Amino acid sequence: MALLELKGITAGYGQNVILRDFNLNVERGEFVSLLGSSGCGKTTTLRLIAGFSEPMQGTISFDGRDYTHVPLHKRNFGFVFQSYALFPHMTVAENIAYVPNLLNKKDKARTKAAVAKWLAIVGLDEELLQRYPAELSGGQQQRVGIARALAASPEILLMDEPFGAVDEITRASLQQEITRIHCETGITVLLS
Repeated sequence: MALLELKGITAGYGQNVILRDFNLNVERGEFVSLLGSSGCGKTTTLRLIAGFSEPMQGTISFDGRDYTHVPLHKRNFGFVFQSYALFPHMTVAENIAYVPNLLNKKDKARTKAAVAKWLAIVGLDEELLQRYPAELSGGQQQRVGIARALAASPEILLMDEPFGAVDEITRASLQQEITRIHCETGITVLLS
């Protein structure tokens, strides 16, 4: 049985249908890339999986359970955006710790350990922990975004054109990093 299954999905915005009778199966631990031209439905697919929107028709199943109408906050999926989407008023440490703080409640040591672990895995130096997003390069910001998405130990990492806003050299480096992270953690990745 597939970890993630989209079956007969029709989705869009208003009267504009983007996906029609779309099917996708993703096995646990796979690294799947969604390729296609602008407007073909890559982002729509990731938004449906994450729970940002619901399909007009069809079902989304996760680990054998129907997730079609499960709200976003009840899905253990990490999401990395093209635009970084970091909280500008929070330090690097606070950005990465955001979800672990919600999950761990008062266990600050556990949250601190999660921040240190993911900071090291994404290849960022501890000296950056007290900096704000505006004080970081685009590549550093994207690494913080990846660390924040992974800090909650999601079952799937969804990445919506995560390297589109960085230069070519940084893009190549980040692509290698996400491949390394996938190999180290075995996390299921969907990348558009």
